[in-house]
Amino acid sequence: MPALSEAEEAALSNQLLQELAPRPPFACSSLTRLSGGSTNFVYRGTLATPRPSGVKTVIVKHFKGSLSINRDFPVDISRCIIELVMLSALPGFSLTTTALVRTPFLYYHNSEANTQIHTDFSDTTDLRAVLLSNPTLDNSISPSFPPPLTLGRKIGSWLRGFHNWASSPPEYELRAEIGQYESMRKLKHLVNYGTLIGILQKFPDVLDGSGDLKALEEVKAMADRELERQPALRERLPPRRDDHLWGIIHGDFCMLNVLVSNDSKRAHHEAGDVDKLFVIDWELAQYNHRAYDLGHMIGDLYEQKHFNDADSAMLCVRGFVEGYGGLSDELAFRTAIHVGTQLIGGYNRRPKRGNATAPEEMIVDMLRVAKDFVVKGWEKDREWFEGSPLAPLFTNK
Repeated sequence: MPALSEAEEAALSNQLLQELAPRPPFACSSLTRLSGGSTNFVYRGTLATPRPSGVKTVIVKHFKGSLSINRDFPVDISRCIIELVMLSALPGFSLTTTALVRTPFLYYHNSEANTQIHTDFSDTTDLRAVLLSNPTLDNSISPSFPPPLTLGRKIGSWLRGFHNWASSPPEYELRAEIGQYESMRKLKHLVNYGTLIGILQKFPDVLDGSGDLKALEEVKAMADRELERQPALRERLPPRRDDHLWGIIHGDFCMLNVLVSNDSKRAHHEAGDVDKLFVIDWELAQYNHRAYDLGHMIGDLYEQKHFNDADSAMLCVRGFVEGYGGLSDELAFRTAIHVGTQLIGGYNRRPKRGNATAPEEMIVDMLRVAKDFVVKGWEKDREWFEGSPLAPLFTNK
């Protein structure tokens, strides 16, 4: 059975209203289902009584053991605990940074019912919609949102700060706690590397002989080995050579999970800067290689260029890499590989019917480019990348 019926949706909404009713600070007069997600049931709740701070709405997030769009597709409920742990820990990171980028505040959680209440960043627009509102290469101040280069730099700088904080010695216990939840990490591995070869074998013309297949098999084997890696013990010496590239990652670092304050749009003529950004949806946080976050965002951006001709997305890629800064060749090549696997895995997520369906020729072209990212990344062909869309990975040191 796929998604819930209208009657079942109404029953779930009423169930949540009843769950919150005995808790006056969070009792809601109504719930409005939000679109965009496929995993959870997410609502904007209108508080029956606004909070003293003036807050009138909240996000109500309900977790089940399956996708919200397909109850026959199981998803481990541990993601509810992961988000709880991360949202409880993130204020410690926020204290070390400016207020420019914020994460949701966890107002309430019910571990038995798998329900959480978060900050509602309602006056915002997701990054994908921002870039598609101005898909050209124009990076000058305009009546729309801040320039894509500026947005990219702010996002990249924040991600570097988050990765460094989450990998720092004081956060050892957080790494150990998140590291024990492996289901989301296994899911991430499956959709990016478990399906890699099977998807490309559906399009034999994309593969350039046995050399490509051999490289892809070696990449898959590398990712399988990475899946076995665990957070380093506090007392273990000496550290592993690449420990600095590992730690807690967001795990779903894509355009839809970065929101841009609409204040930026209103104030843009005066400041030309980003007022606030918000990073949401932390349930896939996991112990993993930093390239997973970097490659996911870059792949998401490149997909907008390929399918929607959004040149602004490529400016955002440049700014993102500049903002993150200091990519070693090792991290750059590993990120390029993950960009490719992210794009190839996207084949299974793309709509197969309806207005959003892309022409097959365009899809095959995407798979061919993505395959090159993976193979050339594995071969460490720096010269090839310097003339590719991923050149910023190798020219911003």
